[in-house]
Amino acid sequence: MENYEQIANSEEFLELKRSKLLFIWPVVILFFCLYLSFPLMAAYAKPLMGKFVTGNITFGYLYGVSLYFVAWALAFVYLAKAKGFDQKAKATIDKYGQRKGA
Repeated sequence: MENYEQIANSEEFLELKRSKLLFIWPVVILFFCLYLSFPLMAAYAKPLMGKFVTGNITFGYLYGVSLYFVAWALAFVYLAKAKGFDQKAKATIDKYGQRKGA
């Protein structure tokens, strides 16, 4: 059984929480800025969004499709970063864990 109070107050756990927050919030803010700028640009930057880039494909279509790629890219970046967070969490639990029984 782990000593949760000791783990929660440990320097390793506090550093883990801090590093997660410093990674997660900029990613969330970046995505929301990109996501919310799409309808704003569609409403207020119609000449830009309607500009043909190639053939019948406009900048608006490319921007909209790019949001899917950005979302997937951020998910894969988080997945890679989360493995490191999981390893740090496991190391902290192992350090402060008190195992009882057989």
